[in-house]
Amino acid sequence: MASILKVNTIQDATNSNTALSIDSSGRITEPNRPAFSVSVNSDAWATVSDNGVIPFNDKTSGNNFDVGGDFNTSSYRFVAPVAGKYLFSFLTYSFNSDSVNSFDFNKNGSAFPTSSGGGYAMQGGQSGSVDETITGMIIADLSASDYVDVRGTSDSDYYGSFTHFSGHLIG
Repeated sequence: MASILKVNTIQDATNSNTALSIDSSGRITEPNRPAFSVSVNSDAWATVSDNGVIPFNDKTSGNNFDVGGDFNTSSYRFVAPVAGKYLFSFLTYSFNSDSVNSFDFNKNGSAFPTSSGGGYAMQGGQSGSVDETITGMIIADLSASDYVDVRGTSDSDYYGSFTHFSGHLIG
């Protein structure tokens, strides 16, 4: 015999925080799922050195947010509050006067390794004086307290307010 459980809200047992809501059409929301979108609070060109962390210091203006407060604007990194699979993305307006710029995602201070042992470098090059965007995306398996940041893999230029980093727990 089948049974049906009808609920519209599930809360944690200790503090009665809403963990899951279901509306009348069956749409599910998880208001406390870790997620963030940050940018660099500067309307100017900057250079990040090889292995230097991009200073993502704005998580409140425009479309920026930080559900759970897991992004640190002093260390410029996301710290995983729980173990799981996370999706991260990065976008920068780049080049200024360089011909090649390269960035990568780092976990606990080291580039995510590929099957060949290198990192997932997001690189772009230009011919002439044309600027462009460099983007990247990765799904990462993190333990609680692992951290992720975005670094230059060579001396690389970026335009502050057009440089974004985001991520969220996917499962």
